[in-house]
Amino acid sequence: MNEVMTEPEAAQYLRLSTKTLQRRRRDGQIAYIRDGGIRYLLPDLQAYLEARRTPVTTSPPPPQKSKYRTAMTRDHDVVDLLFG
Repeated sequence: MNEVMTEPEAAQYLRLSTKTLQRRRRDGQIAYIRDGGIRYLLPDLQAYLEARRTPVTTSPPPPQKSKYRTAMTRDHDVVDLLFG
């Protein structure tokens, strides 16, 4: 069975203020039921969240080389330091 939520409960579930939830409802972004008051179904709130989800489109940047000098342990580190 679908869970029915009041406006304050739905706002808390979405982590929005009640005013923001009302604005998004008026703008047609969130489905609702008018039954002596405004009610929201849990699947509708989940669909709203899923529609606002942004997928990852790029891989994270490669790690940057430290700008601080580290202890030199090999001869080629000395060559890299001197001749870059």
